[in-house]
Amino acid sequence: MAVTERRGRSLAWTGYAAFAWAVVYAVGVRGYQGFGGTLGIAGTFEDPAGMRRASLIAGVGILLVGIGALALVRPWGLRLPRWLVIVPALTGSAYAAAHALTAYVTKPLHAIGVVQLQFDGWAQRDETAQFLWDLLFYEPWFLGLGVLTTLATLHHHRRSGGSVRAGRRLMVLTALATLALTAFSCTLVVARSL
Repeated sequence: MAVTERRGRSLAWTGYAAFAWAVVYAVGVRGYQGFGGTLGIAGTFEDPAGMRRASLIAGVGILLVGIGALALVRPWGLRLPRWLVIVPALTGSAYAAAHALTAYVTKPLHAIGVVQLQFDGWAQRDETAQFLWDLLFYEPWFLGLGVLTTLATLHHHRRSGGSVRAGRRLMVLTALATLALTAFSCTLVVARSL
């Protein structure tokens, strides 16, 4: 255990949790839907084969994110330059959390009629079911991945010799980046709806 982690509990478990979180979603959701499963899909697509391919590609990407999360807790992650582990992890954390936060802002605005979002690629869509799946299942997964990966990155920063103070700065910067990316994404989504 790193000297800076003596006070308090180790956050190593969050790296393993991020790995498991990503693998379960990549295989159980993206893989399932990519191979034709329809649970969680609130309608039909104009190009079903294209959407299945996109789901499989997303699943492979998410699986790679899970494997990358292991660099934050496994010994081989210490062999890599610290910045090469921390920067992509925190960038991905900010993106995942902003993905969820953007949906939590824009979809309720659409539901109450403030904005009119565009949902391209659907042949037929049940909006209520789509929003419920998105806001209660898919987006919590993105938010959870962002939080777990951020905490695992803090663990890696500490175990690789980073100070507590610098770790706090990394967390503040990640939170600010998440908020900025959320604001930018919400602006793009709303502007597209006008």
